[in-house]
Amino acid sequence: MDDQDAIEVTCTDNGKKVTGYILNYRAKDQLEISLNTVKIRMQYKSGIFVGSMAGMEFVVQENTLPRKFQEYKR
Repeated sequence: MDDQDAIEVTCTDNGKKVTGYILNYRAKDQLEISLNTVKIRMQYKSGIFVGSMAGMEFVVQENTLPRKFQEYKR
């Protein structure tokens, strides 16, 4: 992974912010990230991507995605 793939991920349960890495992105649909070697699929909901792991909810703000991923289309 390189720093261009790094994003800030927030845990809504405890408010902590961690670094995740983008694995796959579909604009306004789905975001797949790696968080501590675990893959999380996140669904888009009104400007944020929401996903869960180990019973905790994680969010990524759409406007915090690196520019190349905001414009990325397969």
